[in-house]
Amino acid sequence: MSLSSLAADHAAGKGSEPDAVFAVVEMIREAKKLPGPINIVDGSIGAMRDEQGEFAVLPVVDEEFRRLPPDTLMDYASIAGSPEFIQAAIDYTFQGFQPKGTIAGAVGTPGGTGAVRLMMCNYTKPGDTVLIPDWFWPAYKTIAQESSIKTENYRMFDADHRFTAEDIKRKSEACLEKQDNLLIIFNTPGHNPTGYSFSEDNWADLIPFFKKLAADTSKRILLGLDIAYIDYSGDPKESRRFLGMFTDLPENMQVLIAFSMSKSFTMYGMRSGAIISFHSSAEVMRDFANINSFSARGAWSNGNHGAQELMAKVCGDPALSQRADRERAAMSTLLRQRSDIFKQEAKEVGLDMLPYTGGFFIALPHANPKAVVAKLTEKHIYLVAMNNGIRVAICAIPLSQVPGLAAIIKAAEEEVDA
Repeated sequence: MSLSSLAADHAAGKGSEPDAVFAVVEMIREAKKLPGPINIVDGSIGAMRDEQGEFAVLPVVDEEFRRLPPDTLMDYASIAGSPEFIQAAIDYTFQGFQPKGTIAGAVGTPGGTGAVRLMMCNYTKPGDTVLIPDWFWPAYKTIAQESSIKTENYRMFDADHRFTAEDIKRKSEACLEKQDNLLIIFNTPGHNPTGYSFSEDNWADLIPFFKKLAADTSKRILLGLDIAYIDYSGDPKESRRFLGMFTDLPENMQVLIAFSMSKSFTMYGMRSGAIISFHSSAEVMRDFANINSFSARGAWSNGNHGAQELMAKVCGDPALSQRADRERAAMSTLLRQRSDIFKQEAKEVGLDMLPYTGGFFIALPHANPKAVVAKLTEKHIYLVAMNNGIRVAICAIPLSQVPGLAAIIKAAEEEVDA
């Protein structure tokens, strides 16, 4: 008998399926090697591209990062992150909307991914179920699997593409019948992959519901907010207003926030972010800092020192901070121009599309997304097939390539459906 693996049983089969997004990225790399001029439309990965299709960066970030001395760039960071970085991450996240009467804290992580990982490993038990959207970032399932946790999807939209909270409520109640901790992940504002942002009315409905669940003091209610796209979902100040609604929470209810520098500071590859939380109890917040620092040490040891120092520097200097805001706003305006064209043309050609209010992605429901994406790939249009439709990374598509794209996608769908 020949062995195919010496890994432990729980690791069997991991990685046998390629990552859906990065598999498309690799296809694009290969297409760019082909001879002759090829018009490649890259709507694959969640990173802003400029009007030439090149990686877009905030100039102030590029300039100030290059000014950091070698020891700042390459020396170890502290396990939890420097105090200056932690305070900068907290202040940047809330921008005046920290719920009244609460104490906030943070622990540095490698991007928002690290923050979600800490949520799952420290606020659920192995074998528990975490609730995630039915349209979701695929890494949520990967992170859960790595923590021996199951996932279940809650439905975000009804048959008319209107947001619905009914399935969220039903599945939250069902989970608590089987386990003591409920962790539910909300990717908002600018949800990946739909671009939907929960409204204040949505939260005004959901927050009292979760408070009611917390009336059973034997249970713990954890709301995980993945806010990676918060700065590209309308006015960045207004997009944070909902955070101030989480007031007067029961003792056994806590909000956990995944903050990422990837999109807000265009430092995707530098892998820097934080898990942020708040609570009325100083003891709960000490526990939050202790357990997440401990897990950080055991998973990645410490974060990216250079990225942390860059954020502390930019956020701590009013002139640099204002410049970053202006440059970020210009990117957000460009994103809005692209999405507005696509939305209008999708409506004109009858292309089914889920509600989009901001963020890097647009989602197109379809019963056979892989077949549609394959048809588009033949034309060197690279999108990502998801379980229930197609993801368009509108953030990466120059304005010159947006007109007519909805019609091409619609034609591909009709060809598959014929």
